[in-house]
Amino acid sequence: MAGNSHTTVRSRQVAAELRRLRENAAMSGAEVALRLGMSPSKVSRLETGNSGLQVEDVAALLGLYQVPATRREELIDLVRRAEERGWWQRQGAGLPELWRILMDFEATAIRIQNFESLVVPGLLQTAEYFRAFIRDAHTTLSETELDNLVASRMARQALLTRATAPQFLAVLDEGALRRPVGGPGVLRRQLQHLVSVAEWPNVTLRVVPLAAGAHAGLSGPFVILEFNGEASLVFVENQGTGLFLEDEADLASYRLALGNILNAALAPPATADLLAALVAEGPS
Repeated sequence: MAGNSHTTVRSRQVAAELRRLRENAAMSGAEVALRLGMSPSKVSRLETGNSGLQVEDVAALLGLYQVPATRREELIDLVRRAEERGWWQRQGAGLPELWRILMDFEATAIRIQNFESLVVPGLLQTAEYFRAFIRDAHTTLSETELDNLVASRMARQALLTRATAPQFLAVLDEGALRRPVGGPGVLRRQLQHLVSVAEWPNVTLRVVPLAAGAHAGLSGPFVILEFNGEASLVFVENQGTGLFLEDEADLASYRLALGNILNAALAPPATADLLAALVAEGPS
């Protein structure tokens, strides 16, 4: 989808953070404008990134919102590098910053296309499936940290049931449906959840069967996010490092890969039949 060529992933992320900070401060755009001597329309443009972010304007907003110095410097640095294309981010402790960035983009997307080769897509995971996955993948997490991550994942999924829910295409390899994350019972309940959400009007679920053999998806998982009036993005994550891609060549490459994966995938009705068969095979 064509978008605004003047906004990059960095400027869009800073803009989303400015909007969240204002909301957390319980201030309206008009109030912020009055306090800082800006026009309300300028505050609005800053919160979309469409006006071109200037260090002075962003610094004024961050000062008004009383943002801690370390976080303020991080955001100012993003503004300085806003015109650089692409953005990689390492995850830290607690709720990974990377997740929050992805959630911001998911919240404004009108269409999300996700291919997963090893696990169920995050937006469709049950709480117990995700807990088992994250616990075994990150063995040093405490129970409190696990609880926070699970709560965050469940909150993230709420976007699929809101009034303005995006269209969501989830494509996954059959191997992900057979991997007993959390044990057979957890997997079976996860499969039952997939059967249910596959009937939602904004969700399309397709599976690449094992019988398809090698296919384009074996190169790894990815998410394509499309927006109304903004450029599309590709998100790729691997072992604690995430990458947002926005160049047209990258987008074209991942769209081509998705098309090739879909050529090998079962149609939605056949996918539903496979899910039903897998549920019937497993224990309760």
